[in-house]
Amino acid sequence: MAAINDLLRQIPDAALRERLEQEFARLSKNRKFGLVFEEHLPECTLLYQVEIRRGNTVACKTGPLSELYSVTRVKGDVAVCRSRSSGEAAEFPLEELVAVARFGEPIFPSLSPVAKVENAPGDALWHTLIEADNYHALQLLEYIYPKQIDCIYIDPPYNTGARDWKYNDAYVDGADGWRHSKWLSMMHKRLKLARRLLSESGVMVISISYHELHRLILLCESIFPDRQVTTVTVQTSGGKPNGGFNYLQEYLVFVAPTDFRPNPTSFAGGNARSPFEGLTLSTFTQTQRPNQTYPIFIDKATGHIAGHGPSLDERVKNGSYEGGLADFAFDYNEAPEGTVAVWPVSSKGGHCVWRLTAARLMGDWQKGYIKVSKNKSKKSSNKYSVQYLPEGVIQKIQDGTLEVTGTEDGNPTLVFGENKTVGADIPTIWTEKVFFTVKGTSQIKDIFGSKEFSYPKPLDLIVEVLRACCEDDSLVLDYFAGSGTTLHAVNLLNAEDEGIRRCIMVTNNEVSEAESKRLRKAGVQPGDVEWEKQGICHSVTWPRTAYSIRGERADGELVEGEYSFSDGRKQLASQGFAANAEYFRLDFLDKNAVSLGQQFHEILPLLWLKAGAAGKRPVVDYGDGEEPAWLILPDNDFAVLIDEMRFADFAEALEQAESIRTAYFVTNSEEAFREMSARVKATDTYQLYRDYIDNFVLGARRETA
Repeated sequence: MAAINDLLRQIPDAALRERLEQEFARLSKNRKFGLVFEEHLPECTLLYQVEIRRGNTVACKTGPLSELYSVTRVKGDVAVCRSRSSGEAAEFPLEELVAVARFGEPIFPSLSPVAKVENAPGDALWHTLIEADNYHALQLLEYIYPKQIDCIYIDPPYNTGARDWKYNDAYVDGADGWRHSKWLSMMHKRLKLARRLLSESGVMVISISYHELHRLILLCESIFPDRQVTTVTVQTSGGKPNGGFNYLQEYLVFVAPTDFRPNPTSFAGGNARSPFEGLTLSTFTQTQRPNQTYPIFIDKATGHIAGHGPSLDERVKNGSYEGGLADFAFDYNEAPEGTVAVWPVSSKGGHCVWRLTAARLMGDWQKGYIKVSKNKSKKSSNKYSVQYLPEGVIQKIQDGTLEVTGTEDGNPTLVFGENKTVGADIPTIWTEKVFFTVKGTSQIKDIFGSKEFSYPKPLDLIVEVLRACCEDDSLVLDYFAGSGTTLHAVNLLNAEDEGIRRCIMVTNNEVSEAESKRLRKAGVQPGDVEWEKQGICHSVTWPRTAYSIRGERADGELVEGEYSFSDGRKQLASQGFAANAEYFRLDFLDKNAVSLGQQFHEILPLLWLKAGAAGKRPVVDYGDGEEPAWLILPDNDFAVLIDEMRFADFAEALEQAESIRTAYFVTNSEEAFREMSARVKATDTYQLYRDYIDNFVLGARRETA
């Protein structure tokens, strides 16, 4: 019905259009609500950077997106087109047209580098900002990270009726009778794609207001039928008066596995964060605490703590080590047979010390206070992680309400009530003042000096969301990035516990309605350089990312404010973060050129991301020469065979390389791909450009099925 409503507006006969609209309005009064929402005409994305060519779908820059044309021929500066609705021929100057990508049609995306900030040289931690319509970005991410995202946080438009979002390049306001239907249609497409990105244990958290809360819950339950959907109420500030009611709250909708056991949160009203939780390692050095520098031996068969080795202090005293304390090297080979040595190494690979002496740690293990788990961090030398259980669980053990019956997979088996494993709980009402919207506004001003941004999310709120849902090496995605709070929060958490969480943010580059009017009045049009500079990604999301990481603005002024950590420490914002980030714009490639293998430069950033974004993104400059037969990139953990006729040489060179986990083979033969994959030591192998093309062709079919 909504599609019919859009088509009626295209009828040129005014009298007939009016009569049909009246009749349609009468019939539509009986339409159903709830989850029975309408599928509207496909959403479109305007591609100002794409050259107009034969076969493109285009629209007039000043016309409605409901009137689309197919380009049949380009002659000079004029495009000969055919209307996709009426079939009539038309000609337009190229400068008046813009290429359009219709949702549901195959696209072949690439990432064009725009800018980067590097404040941790040599570090493998690289965050990513993608400027794009989030629908196309999610299609791209499905190719790069299928079932690999650990946590998705989004803050979508609340659909308040105050023209706070667009559908097909037109603002949706309270007068739009299809307002809720359009919002559900928009969210439905993106949540379906997000579902294919979440790992089995992954959690999605959505910020929302009362306007769409109940519809969103029903939508999530229909898309994620095998997960639990839970609502948390967050008090915002002084309230938002509306129709005689003063709204003091917004909401978080958690979409989590049914066995989800969140990490403890650190704010009052929740389970207080233990001083040991996630902080088994101390920030002291082995020079300062030699008695807390020792190996813990883990039994490889059971995953239990089997004992420990002598501390650095003991080695010095008994003469087995005579060097300087700072020079002491961790020896992973000294573990007794059948065990593995775990040394105090941070998730970033730095040497530190255990928080407790060996005697205290072994005593707490016997009491059931400590858990041992396989280490998921790719950068750590340790195969196991040793951590304390949450303080609330330890308290239950101490007061006798929780029984420790043994171990399972190296962890204490905790029995409480009906033999259930006890974990942390998230309270369903959050009232801390640090979660108030005004706090987010003041943080934006600290970063920019005077920047105005509507309703930015408070940093502390997103930190607690991520703390509850993420491990220290989680991959986090925000595809409604807004002002960039999520990446900022990831950096803050990493600074707190030396984690290596990595964040991907996606946002478009829309300008505000007021800014749009000002620019058009000045003769500036969408796609112009000046217009793009005022977009949210260029002017807010990326600057916030760069400024917060460096601790200073582009003009050299220091970022104001300070951060508070859960263990009581504080840090000036001007100190920045030991992190790196790269900013890309999503562009579109010609399928034929990709099929012929002529777009290697354009997809190289995708290959880097797919391989884990380790090390600085590789840049290959061939100069005037031909592209090489292969690339082996140890710093980036991947290799690419470009000329399959040189496989033997490639395989021999790969044998000499270290840290190559991913290999890409450019070949049209699936049989050759399988044979080459079997003969190399890489963990993950992919066929180019077959995997790339199939992903987006099949993905488009799934979306239109």
